[in-house]
Amino acid sequence: AIKVCMNALCGAASTSGEWKKGWPMRSGDLASLCDKCGCAYEQSIFCEVFHAKESGWRECNSCDKRLHCGCIASRFMMELLENGGVTCISCAKKSGLISMNVS
Repeated sequence: AIKVCMNALCGAASTSGEWKKGWPMRSGDLASLCDKCGCAYEQSIFCEVFHAKESGWRECNSCDKRLHCGCIASRFMMELLENGGVTCISCAKKSGLISMNVS
């Protein structure tokens, strides 16, 4: 069976090669990504690599890391703050907003 990379900007198709798991989908499955896109996702730089020019970017209230709000590939990399801001997952864990046993 032919697999197609779920990164809309890539769309690589192959019956072989290494495929990586990406973001959780509504179906409960994980997005299927080609090696190049999967590596970017694993390194938490997927949106910086593929969506840098798109809208929806905000900065973490604590460390100023750019966060791609509203993007499925980034939705588990940030927390929404009650004051309307956003914080990256690293700062959220450090500040105790997220308990460390949650992945």
